[in-house]
Amino acid sequence: MRYNTDDSTTFWAIGPDSSVIARHSEFCGKAVEMVLPFEGVNIGELAVKLVIKEWQFSDGSLSFNNLRVSSQSSLNGSSNFLPRTGRRIIVTVVEGKDLITKDKSGKCNPYVKLEYGKVLQKTKTAHSFNPVWNQRFEFDEIGDGEYLKIKCYSEEVFGDDSIGSAHISLEGLVEGSPRDVWIPLEKVNSGELRIQIEAVRIDDYEGSRGSSYSGNGWIELVLIEARDLVAADLRGTSDPYVRVQYGNLKRRTKVMYKTLNPKWHQTLEFPDNGNPLELHVKDHNAVLPTSSIGDCVVEYQRLPPNQMADKWIPLQGVKRGEIHIQVTRKVPELEKKPSVDPDTSLTKAHQISSQMKQMMIKLQSLIDDGILEGISTPLSELEALQDMQEEYMVQLETEQMLLLNKIKEVGQEMLNSSPSPSRNSFGS
Repeated sequence: MRYNTDDSTTFWAIGPDSSVIARHSEFCGKAVEMVLPFEGVNIGELAVKLVIKEWQFSDGSLSFNNLRVSSQSSLNGSSNFLPRTGRRIIVTVVEGKDLITKDKSGKCNPYVKLEYGKVLQKTKTAHSFNPVWNQRFEFDEIGDGEYLKIKCYSEEVFGDDSIGSAHISLEGLVEGSPRDVWIPLEKVNSGELRIQIEAVRIDDYEGSRGSSYSGNGWIELVLIEARDLVAADLRGTSDPYVRVQYGNLKRRTKVMYKTLNPKWHQTLEFPDNGNPLELHVKDHNAVLPTSSIGDCVVEYQRLPPNQMADKWIPLQGVKRGEIHIQVTRKVPELEKKPSVDPDTSLTKAHQISSQMKQMMIKLQSLIDDGILEGISTPLSELEALQDMQEEYMVQLETEQMLLLNKIKEVGQEMLNSSPSPSRNSFGS
């Protein structure tokens, strides 16, 4: 087959006596029929119906239904082509139960892959036979009876094991009536996944997201404390700290040594753009790699503006442990954010940079002298300085974002308030 410049498609095949059979389809989605002879025999024909759904081009654009569109992937995992129904499917992988393992050690590290049309999504990896993910994914509804394909795997060192799959029909979804179902996994003896599915009209959904994530606010996260953490060290304690991931931004708290009930009381801020807010509690080790002592996701998207939520969140992937946090969606129209003094911030940044250089010199000196037992303290101080430096960078980025958004708003107000030239000429 061949793509033509008018968005049509030409199909051809070898006919009787090496002749050519050609058919023309004016646009993608239109079927053509061809009757083809069997090769190598004197009798017999095969009638086929051919249809091409879309053409994909090297510049990333697509052509289907006589349309040529761009197919840049959206950040929230939307489908690569225009929605065919005008609705969006929101899928939340909530939890699983009674999953199996094929690993000889008896451990299970499950994650879930979702496939809908050409879009693939994947949950994080849990560490339990009854995992809790609470991860949300979005797809543009395709229609045409497209199924949501689910595959569950257990992450292993030498290749991941398949531990079940399922197909979910999305037919009959009613807007405003989400489904909450347990799906039994196929091709295995046990295992179920809890899935929540909701259909929303794209115009309404984008409008509600626009009001929630206007780009003018920020997230204030206070990491207060944790309790009853698992012991990662041989002495029966841990050296816990929290690594926070928000989209591409990564932050971390200070390390609290030799405790299972650490208290941090640290405040972090992020631009409010709707990204998942993930907390990873780690055990610090100056020499060996850090080990995980629990993860969780902070749900903040539905919080009312400027109202603080105070919650204890159970940690996932471990036998026990909770973390105490406070989270607030700050909105500058309702609450002014204290601005950063550029001179003070710049001076502070220079001070931190100078202290980091001094600490590096001290660290190198200890290594050169072979005093390895003394490197733990300067390493921790160096990490703390790095955290302070990152904190100032994020604060400055947030201020920059707020300033740019304010400039855009003022510019839009000026455009809206100024009369257009065409109206003036018509009126005169």
